[in-house]
Amino acid sequence: MPDQALELSFDSPSAGAVVAQWAALKAAGLPSQADHRSMTNAPHLTLVAAVRIDPTVVAVARDEIAPLLPSRLGVRGLVLFGEGPRVTIAHLVEPDQALAAVVALLRPLVPGVRHPVWTPHVTLARRVPRRSLPEALEVLQATETPRELVCDRLRWWDPEQELIEDIATARP
Repeated sequence: MPDQALELSFDSPSAGAVVAQWAALKAAGLPSQADHRSMTNAPHLTLVAAVRIDPTVVAVARDEIAPLLPSRLGVRGLVLFGEGPRVTIAHLVEPDQALAAVVALLRPLVPGVRHPVWTPHVTLARRVPRRSLPEALEVLQATETPRELVCDRLRWWDPEQELIEDIATARP
């Protein structure tokens, strides 16, 4: 069963910049998040993922993160995840101290959190063959890399209920 997740989604310019990189990888015949067919496929920053996230944690996340929106993430370069013949390529992102503190508060509240250490990142491509890394990195260098991404929504994802719900949004 897929994990439930709390995720930050991006404003249109930020999401568009990431989607343009997805499209460039796909146009080059390389793996890309543009190939991902899930109903949740949109650029995002996962804060916490687990088989189950209690509704009280969702409420805490909403209450703590809503006042921080919009929140800016500094893009600090590319990072590779994985061992073996295929890797994931992502932007390593740096949240401000307030957002990082809220995430540090939330994660211990979730039993069975998927990744015990949070590495804030925005995925560009999964399952990239290592032999294709030079080409993928060349494609990404040729696209405009955002310097920052602006988070404007907190999203709750419950795959069992097929629910994707914005639970907090930036006030205009």
